[in-house]
Amino acid sequence: MRVQPKDRFLRLKEIRQRIGLSQSTIYRMMKDGTFPSSLSLGARTSVWLESEVEAWISARQPEEREAWTSPPPPARRVGEKKLPPLVPNEKGAEAAARIAGVVGLVIPPDDVPSDRDIALRFPDWPEMMRQRTAAAYLDLSESAFIREVYRGTLPNPVVLGGRQSWSRKELDASIARLLMRKQPAR
Repeated sequence: MRVQPKDRFLRLKEIRQRIGLSQSTIYRMMKDGTFPSSLSLGARTSVWLESEVEAWISARQPEEREAWTSPPPPARRVGEKKLPPLVPNEKGAEAAARIAGVVGLVIPPDDVPSDRDIALRFPDWPEMMRQRTAAAYLDLSESAFIREVYRGTLPNPVVLGGRQSWSRKELDASIARLLMRKQPAR
């Protein structure tokens, strides 16, 4: 047997946490011979030796990693105007910026863009959104978003792949209905 003194048994869950691969990938790699094989402790219990798993991990790590550098900014087209920056200290705009991957924008206090300009910074909102994204889309906190769903102000989610998602069109329609109700009669 390959057990060494002070060697520990690892279950599949712990291995998956350490290496970040799925169960099926681990078993496929075992079949191919590229991952240490498991030991059977019973009819339904498989374990791996920690020393073998650690040796497998260290064999895949490069000796010296090069420092990470951020990718270059996208090339600007001739005549293209710079997009308006976000309004600082607005919770919804900052959340939307984080979700869209736009962070660290600073604007001078005199140059505050309109709501339309802010909306134009994120023209590619997904058609179906998870709770966090949908809340940022409506400039709401997640708890306020869910509260409005329970109240019936916002639409109920659709379950896709076992996860709740909201349709952007349904969200827009519910906000339009809300705005029509709140307009004063002329």
